[in-house]
Amino acid sequence: MEAPSPLYILTRAIYLIATIIAFLFIYGFVKKKQRISAITTELQSITCDSSFFKQFTADDTRKTLMRAVALIMEANSLGQAPDIAIDRGLGIKEKLFNTESEKKETPAREKIIRNCLRTNYENCLRLGYTADVRTIKALKEGEFPTIASGTHSGKQPTIATLINPSISPGLEKVVANIEIRPPQDEAHKLTDIETAAAKQLAKDLADAKIIEEPVRNRIIEGLSKP
Repeated sequence: MEAPSPLYILTRAIYLIATIIAFLFIYGFVKKKQRISAITTELQSITCDSSFFKQFTADDTRKTLMRAVALIMEANSLGQAPDIAIDRGLGIKEKLFNTESEKKETPAREKIIRNCLRTNYENCLRLGYTADVRTIKALKEGEFPTIASGTHSGKQPTIATLINPSISPGLEKVVANIEIRPPQDEAHKLTDIETAAAKQLAKDLADAKIIEEPVRNRIIEGLSKP
């Protein structure tokens, strides 16, 4: 029997390598899609009312926010933009065309969740965090890695409430009422911008029927005191 020619062997080798590369590409693509789908499911669980607005403890609230940010970071590293990840978490599917009849005012609940997740995701980026394995793993476990560089190098962020629970007890268990911020002194006083954001949150919570209007008024009054 005649031995295969070098050209034949080379051709078969190229074919085999191409097949392996194609398989690995398809396998990686499928795995990425599966992970993005799993992230969407987790974000949907986080953004439901019982999770986002009714946590059992303040510590659970903090961990829920950090996990949500980690999931958005991970989705972005897999090629899904943060706004798209948040949309999917809210159950909003992509539309190719928007007609005038489809353009409706954003529901208050959706506005609250979107603002909270987007703001805290961006705050993490501004603090120097990146979507590396170590950072994502730590955030999912409810821990902040030490800030590696910049003004706050060697420190860890603070999670602060927008509306102080002393004004409205229980709001420390609402994910929308906490925010990741640079390291702060315990004696930190709200800035005018932070006060305005807290007042707006109170209005949005009332619009979403999470709190009643008398509670909203009490919060705004408490925030207006010098």
